[in-house]
Amino acid sequence: MSVKLNIGVIFGGRSVEHEVSIVTGYQTMEALDRSRYIVTPIYIARDNVWYVGEGLQDIEFFRRDHPPIESLTSVYPSPDAATGKLNLIEARASALRKRRISQIDLVIPAMHGSFGEDGCLQGLLEMSGIPYAGSNVYASSVAMDKLLTKAVLQANNLPFLPYCSIFKDAWENDPLAAMEQVETRSDYPLMVKPARLGSSVGVKSAYSRDELENAVYFALRFGETCLTEKYIEDCTEVNCAVLDGDAPIPSVLEKPIRGEKILTFDEKYRGDQKGAKQKAGSKGMAGLKREIPAQIPSELADIIRDYAVRVFAAIGAGGVARIDFIIDGEDRVYLNEINSIPGSFAYYLWENMGRSFTELLDYMIERAMTIRKRNNRTTYSFEANLLSRGNRR
Repeated sequence: MSVKLNIGVIFGGRSVEHEVSIVTGYQTMEALDRSRYIVTPIYIARDNVWYVGEGLQDIEFFRRDHPPIESLTSVYPSPDAATGKLNLIEARASALRKRRISQIDLVIPAMHGSFGEDGCLQGLLEMSGIPYAGSNVYASSVAMDKLLTKAVLQANNLPFLPYCSIFKDAWENDPLAAMEQVETRSDYPLMVKPARLGSSVGVKSAYSRDELENAVYFALRFGETCLTEKYIEDCTEVNCAVLDGDAPIPSVLEKPIRGEKILTFDEKYRGDQKGAKQKAGSKGMAGLKREIPAQIPSELADIIRDYAVRVFAAIGAGGVARIDFIIDGEDRVYLNEINSIPGSFAYYLWENMGRSFTELLDYMIERAMTIRKRNNRTTYSFEANLLSRGNRR
């Protein structure tokens, strides 16, 4: 009988998408095949403390007004370089009597936004030699940073909307000069976005200089940089997920149905007000209405799928990523953003193609183990003997 892998599902984190991550984490845990894996929930609180505990096995823990965090065990990650496993060590025990709570064979990062989707968590795992599902450090960082994304798109002749970046220091020193620079790049209306956030957090449209000023002040609350783009009012939004493999596989397309001019955070995640009550069998995050497959001309759908695969390859993404596009009134396609850890891992798009969420996770785990074995054959060190006595000057 084969030994079960202990899969650590990490969710939460110090991010504006904290609760969204909890939903993805629980959907993932529900879908994992318990006959093949031991599943260990690992919750990172908003203050960056890591927790494990039996209470985390049920999402009801977070539905309370005041979840009993004190009933959980705080831990810290301690990698075992010899085995490539992640030890979770009790943090509150005495210095002389630390005990290992769990030993993780592979991590599924189910975190969205800052410190989880941007390469920070991936960097911790990469340095520690711990296998993990999804994109690596580089791809995660590029996908999270809209300015880096545009640089990669430009280098690969992929279409994106004209933009202008605004840095907080420059804005605070001379906001008028910053707005004049924006106005030389594009006419109103404009879309203003934080450079390193997702889920439509901090996003506002601007139809005048006054609205632009307010939107930039708002966006810069969430980071050191924001950007403006030409706002295409009568656009169609279409998303395509891509699955890692020897040849990346595009999913069917989805078209989010929005009520507002901008697809808001509430529309994406609250919708019917069920919030985190969504089960793994529900169609993605709460309440977002989707047309699957997207009803667009087949030629246009083929172009979008081709672009999605090219973008996925250009940033070196792994696991599942979702690439979001905008189509203007003349059927011109522009890339909007890349989600290296999409909400619910976009499993509902793969279900439409006959691959269940459980099968999707099995594939991501197998792929992660394959990549770790490949990386283990890579040479990372070089003995130069610069510190030996014979090399002294």
